[in-house]
Amino acid sequence: MQSNDERSQARGEFYLCLAHAFLTPDGEGLWTGLRDDLADNLEELGDLLDYGLSGELAGYRSALAAIPDQPTLLQVYSGLFLAPPRRVNLNSGLYLDGTVNGGSVAAMEEAYRMRGLERSGDFKDLADHVAIQLEFVGHGFTAWPEVAESFLGGFVLRWLPPFIADLERNGGETNPYLHLARALSCAVARDAKTPLPCQGEAQSRLQSALGQARHNRAESGVTEDDMAFIARRLKEKGLATDHLAIAPERRDEAMGLTRKVPPAPRRAFRPG
Repeated sequence: MQSNDERSQARGEFYLCLAHAFLTPDGEGLWTGLRDDLADNLEELGDLLDYGLSGELAGYRSALAAIPDQPTLLQVYSGLFLAPPRRVNLNSGLYLDGTVNGGSVAAMEEAYRMRGLERSGDFKDLADHVAIQLEFVGHGFTAWPEVAESFLGGFVLRWLPPFIADLERNGGETNPYLHLARALSCAVARDAKTPLPCQGEAQSRLQSALGQARHNRAESGVTEDDMAFIARRLKEKGLATDHLAIAPERRDEAMGLTRKVPPAPRRAFRPG
């Protein structure tokens, strides 16, 4: 029989594993973990927590086995999440607000601040990046489980369905990230709770941040800063930015791109 502390620890490890899995696979270390350890770790934790992940982990193993090496996985990841026009958004505020850096991002930042947490300086992305949210939840289950459950219910449970739908439209069953997102959905369905209400000063700060963010985005639309942010992210990953000057609807044609189906079976990860 597991104690509450043991269960919270296992839940924390599960979400931390998935947080790492949604980072850019731009090094051999992460690729090796995704290939050799991740599915086994998620299976062990999922069995412990009764998440029922066998189908999704079988799909993940099969999809990843069709990817021969780290550069190929990086191509798959970039085609999904990085190269404009992005087919799937790791900045999940786009699903919640319909815009970049909207009110949900401000609300997430406030949730992090209320627990004394900030993004590390070497992670150059917004607070709504899937990996940041899952890392917050993972650490939350080891320190403040009710906050982690509330965060899942307030944010992750809401953006997961459109996120999964986008992954299904892009690669389908051959897409390893689809199976990871479905595994996440199984866990969130068990763990998410109605968000805890903010009170007093915290509620005032949250409402102020939301209102200001919504006003700013409504006024500015997609700005030069937004495009510069996209270009910077691509350059950091060693990807070309010339296509940003081409109208989105003409980019695939101009770059001679066609959709790819990843190539045949291997395995998946333990955070370092």
